[in-house]
Amino acid sequence: MALVTLRTKLGESSPTDLRISVQDRTYEHLMVTISPEVRVSAFFDANIPEVAAEYAEIFLTEECPFISVITKVIPGSRKRKDIVLPGPMSQGEQLTLIVERRRK
Repeated sequence: MALVTLRTKLGESSPTDLRISVQDRTYEHLMVTISPEVRVSAFFDANIPEVAAEYAEIFLTEECPFISVITKVIPGSRKRKDIVLPGPMSQGEQLTLIVERRRK
């Protein structure tokens, strides 16, 4: 699994950013795809006490030629159907992110 950063501010890091895991193939896809919209599943490796309802972008690395702007955040869990953000999420749960891709 690869780590990505969900940034709360577009183009800059902040203390409220969230590091979360995505599958290696998802990370590679985000690095090279030219698709204008991508659906990303990100997974929690640990319990997080406060997950925001909105994030501005998925940040991979400075070398990525794209900016991945998050247009929608959808929380998901097999065990809990009542996840409301902002709020806590548990290890094993996931966020589905709808991402709009833009060239830098």
